[in-house]
Amino acid sequence: MTNVSADVVICGAGIAGVSIAYQLAVHHQMRNIMLVDPLPPLTMTSDKSTESYRNWWPGPGDAMVRLMNRSIDMLEQLHQQAPGRLHMNRRGYVYATANTDSVDSLIAGAQEISRLGAGPLRIHHGRGSDPIYTPFGEHGIFDAPQGADLLLDGDLIQRYFPYLTKRTVAVLHTRRCGWFAAQQFGMYMLEKARECGVQLRSGQVADVIVNGGKIEAIRNRW
Repeated sequence: MTNVSADVVICGAGIAGVSIAYQLAVHHQMRNIMLVDPLPPLTMTSDKSTESYRNWWPGPGDAMVRLMNRSIDMLEQLHQQAPGRLHMNRRGYVYATANTDSVDSLIAGAQEISRLGAGPLRIHHGRGSDPIYTPFGEHGIFDAPQGADLLLDGDLIQRYFPYLTKRTVAVLHTRRCGWFAAQQFGMYMLEKARECGVQLRSGQVADVIVNGGKIEAIRNRW
């Protein structure tokens, strides 16, 4: 059995393990870090999923909104570093209803999530005094509106969302939401982590040896 020394052993080189290695090595300048996985890195990180993100979450409490705001901040930092690789967009999510009985609950839910920190709620009735609505095609990642836009005017809905049925009575367009390429994000973080000395070893964690309440060693099958 070969003994290999490391100060930090990360069990698993999926998107979570790679992200941890990246944060410790690149942002916290920790060295002597080892990623251990029997499979190639990011094997279980699918590029066939929707790969979507959003900060628009209901309560109770603001924990999910705060978590996702911080997570999206980190995604945006990575996108600034390598914009050509990571395929991130800010198209937003659309929640629509053709049921007039659902409009009040849609408004109440949006107001609650806005109060939790997801950003301002702009309501559009089709009047001249309405706030400005910016469709997704007129902004990028970093100049996108925050919060959400609630469209309650049928003409406005058909102008910006013509693929929806004309019976649609309300559309909620949440803005700090979109899609990204998780595989590409993961590979970029892995490259940067390895540039900072992170080791990648093929192996399977077989045992964690604890002595005096502290981890003393990790036994792997190489």
